[in-house]
Amino acid sequence: MADIATSAYRRKSLGLSLPLIFGLAVYLPLLFAARAVLSDPDTYWHIAVGRWIIAHGQVPHVDVFSFSMPGAPFTPPEWLAEIGIAWLYDHYGWGALVAATALSVAAALTMLLRALLRSLMPAQALIATVLATLLVLPHLLARPHVLTLPILVWWASELVAARSEDRTPPLWLVPLMTLWANLHSSYIFGLGLAALLAGEALLAAQDWGARRGALRGWGLFMLLSVGAALITPFGLDGLLLPIDLARMSTLGLINEWQSPNFQQFQPLEVWIMAILLAALSGGWRLPSTRVLLMLLLLHMALRHGRYAELLGLVGPLLLAPALGPQLARRAGQQVLLLERAMAALAKPAGPLGFALAGAMALGLSAVALCGGIARDGDAITPAAALAAVAEHHIEGPVFNDYAFGGYLIFAGIKPFIDGRYFYGDAFIKRYAEAVSVAGDELPRLLAEYHIAWTLLGAKTPAVVLLDHLPGWRRLYADDIAAVHVRTDGASLCPVSVPMGFARS
Repeated sequence: MADIATSAYRRKSLGLSLPLIFGLAVYLPLLFAARAVLSDPDTYWHIAVGRWIIAHGQVPHVDVFSFSMPGAPFTPPEWLAEIGIAWLYDHYGWGALVAATALSVAAALTMLLRALLRSLMPAQALIATVLATLLVLPHLLARPHVLTLPILVWWASELVAARSEDRTPPLWLVPLMTLWANLHSSYIFGLGLAALLAGEALLAAQDWGARRGALRGWGLFMLLSVGAALITPFGLDGLLLPIDLARMSTLGLINEWQSPNFQQFQPLEVWIMAILLAALSGGWRLPSTRVLLMLLLLHMALRHGRYAELLGLVGPLLLAPALGPQLARRAGQQVLLLERAMAALAKPAGPLGFALAGAMALGLSAVALCGGIARDGDAITPAAALAAVAEHHIEGPVFNDYAFGGYLIFAGIKPFIDGRYFYGDAFIKRYAEAVSVAGDELPRLLAEYHIAWTLLGAKTPAVVLLDHLPGWRRLYADDIAAVHVRTDGASLCPVSVPMGFARS
């Protein structure tokens, strides 16, 4: 009892809370994880797009960044996030992007833990949030989707709370959808979740009167939410863009769109085993609609690795209302003692707690970022290779590695391809066959697009072919990239691949 009283006294004097402490525990280590946070090439072109929008005062509707698709329809659905990313980088450097990414993730997990504490005991809510963290961290990148994670948790928690209380969601959520739709295409998931929970409300209604009320309330909310999602520079095209993306057959060529490879360690495996252990040993009983929703989220995560964060952040919110009473009834004496000791920290933080947490975060942020972050060369930054190209005054169209496209745009060079999906299935398939040396596709593309030089990953199969391809010579190579240039008088007609290089 003395320990409990001491814990309550400390909380009262410091104003801290369990979610706030957890958020700090996530945020502070991520400040020192710049290499992982900045490891995606798309960050480069997001900065370039944001700079273009700021400079021109408008959002582009056609491509102005590549040489292979000039004037092709291109609508950046993340335009608002790209403005923020470009502004942060131009004013405060890479450190600001690392800090913003860490803060967004920490805020989302803090909000998740606070929402779970409505239904679960502190230790249970903490375990669920730790499991969610495992699924979020692999996709922790300085890209627009990270900025929407707090919105995702906020949206989902309010919808689930509305269902738990058998009411319709508050209409003040609707403007949140407009913000979400201008930050990232993941807003389509928010609309889908609302539609599924609306269907659940209809199925759970006890009589026709209740069913009509649910249909009227949720129907109005859905109608306003879809209307709010259309308030973007692209209108209906912006709503259709995520659907068109999901239909692309070449998504499987991109790592984050592939299924998780369980031959290597996957946090998703830990999550699945933990849930199965708890469910089977604890005899969980869940409404059939929530079981189906969880299976849908699990299917999405198993099909595309990038969706694991949706399972981690939204899954616990769907389970908590039904599991909370069951877990409380089966809690043992030791668990109850632990919960009593944590009860004070489970309460909302006070003003002093927020002030202390803010001061700590600012202080350690300054320490972590004061030295700046240099990016002279890494797996997505072929700085030395581009320096060699500039030194030899190489000009003309470039055939580049997919991973280098973002950096080329960032450096002011129009790439052949980059991480934007507007290139389409046919183009991406031809490119993939070329760099993997499947048939004669590489020589054909080099001739068709009048390529003057290439910039490919050092271990790309096409590099070996270029070493032997007539009319080409190696200009530069290091552990990151290799540069080949067209020799004077080289033919622009397609040539056959030398024997031994073609792959079926």
